[in-house]
Order: sequence, then structure tokens, then C-alpha cells
Amino acid sequence: MYTNKYRLPKAFEDALQPQPYDSVGASDYSATSLIDSPRYVQLYKRHKHEIVEDLMDQWYVWRGNAVHHEMESALSKNPKYLVERKVTRFDKPDGGDESTYRRVVAKFDLYDKETQTLSDWKTCSAYMHGSTGKKEWIDQLNINAYFLEKEGYPVKDVAINAIYMDWRPQSGRYKDDKYPDLPFNEFRFRVLPLEERESYYKERLRLHVEAESCSDDMLPVCTPDECWEKPAKYAVYKVGAAKATKLCDTREEADEYIRHKRLGSEYKVEFRPGERTRCEKYCPVKQWCNQYKSWKESQNKGSE
Repeated sequence: MYTNKYRLPKAFEDALQPQPYDSVGASDYSATSLIDSPRYVQLYKRHKHEIVEDLMDQWYVWRGNAVHHEMESALSKNPKYLVERKVTRFDKPDGGDESTYRRVVAKFDLYDKETQTLSDWKTCSAYMHGSTGKKEWIDQLNINAYFLEKEGYPVKDVAINAIYMDWRPQSGRYKDDKYPDLPFNEFRFRVLPLEERESYYKERLRLHVEAESCSDDMLPVCTPDECWEKPAKYAVYKVGAAKATKLCDTREEADEYIRHKRLGSEYKVEFRPGERTRCEKYCPVKQWCNQYKSWKESQNKGSE
């Protein structure tokens, strides 16, 4: 169910309506869902018909799909490439019985048959430039590479073709030397040996299959990385200062810092709540998540 709280014009409203397309299709899991939190994946499956989102939440999905469509149109006629393909496998976790078989689909964007390079298109911010990329990019590429190699296509390299959607040309005295000169970049990663790819894939499959039998409240918890967590801190600051003098993990540590440094009464301690960015801003199933609710309660108590 979708709302239009920003009152988008009718043409935009129609364009942003989710299309009747599912990367999983008739499968149980996709490579993308396998690398995600089992708690999130199961809650989404169970409550997807109850979720209410705004159409603007679809903007980044729509924009990414538009980029994929243009790249597919431009490259699909070149015989050296395999473009926008799906590979489906019927597998079970290591040690699982017949009931644990699941249909898993991996969808890859581009495979260069000459260089044996598997790559994906990603739209992101220009401030990703200079970073080492995202862990989920590497994990997804390695599962896709495993599927592709099992189909008879060897994979020597994996890469992300990143397109910086917020890129702007720079000039003059405001030019940032760390800012990219171009609106795109290739992030290359190490492809794992085939045995390691298979082991990682089967382990992720095991975690998700086991989560299927758990009630909502008993699902395995999301990790701090899966929550995009920034922990709560106690800030020692001087009244009127723009920045904290010291960030501490506990109130006791902050008080001890003030005593040890013999700071005057103009120094105070302020509790700064932690943040789980994905949970707060990007998770459509948090209302059914007892882990999120418990965390919110703990944050409220910490501020008292």
C-alpha cells in the first residue's frame, strides 16, 4: 500500500508505482536477500501486505532501475557481454535434509566473456569515492560469481560500476581534491575461491532457512552492521563550544574525564542517543520488530 503525502503530480505518481516485478520471482530467496538480515527478510515476507510506504520511498529504486535499463539497452547488442541475466539453483544448506531445499535466484548485471569479469551497476553518492566500497557489494558479487561459475562461465574478477548520482563539476578555490573528477568509477574486488564462495552461500542459506521456523519475536537479531548502528555516547563539552571535547561510552567515564582533567564548571556532560540509521529511516518492518522496540526503550532510559 502506498501513500502520496507529497502530492506528487499524477504523471510522477503513476511512474513511481511499483511494477509487478520481483527479482525473486517464483524462488524462495535471491542473492540480495541471502546477504541481508534473516530477521528483516522474514518480517518482510510475513508482513509485506500490511506495509504502508510513501511513493517517494520508491524514488531511488525507480532511478536505479532507469540506469539499469539504459545500460542494458546500450550493451545487450554487444556479443562479448551477457547482460541482465538470472541464474536459478535448487539447493539445501550443508547438513540439511530434503525439507531444507530452497529455490534461489541470482541476478547479475554484466558479464564480460573476454575478460571473465562479473560486474554490477550501483547508483550512489559521490562521497563513496575514495572508499573501499561496501561489504554487501562484495558479498553479493561473490554469490553471483558462484552461481555463474556453476553455469560454466569462469569468473576471474568482480567489480562494481558505480554511478555518482549527486556528482557536480568542481572548479576554482572550492575544489575538493578528494572529490571525483568523473561521475562514475569502477570498484574492483577480490573474487573468493570457488570453495569459499560455496561455503559462504550455503551458510547464508542455512541462517535463512532456520529463521523460517521462528516466530517474529524469536527471530535472530540483526547485527549492528545490519542496523547501520552508531552507538550512544556521553559528550563532555564546554558551554558555548561547537564541538564536544570528549565522547565517552558511559556517564562514569565522562565524569571521570572531567575530574582527571580538572575541568571547570563550564564543562557539562550531555547524553547523545545512539542511532540505528537503517532501523529509523529505511526499515519498513520496524513496527513488527521487538528488537527495534527494545532498543528504543533502552535509548529512552539512557537519556533519563
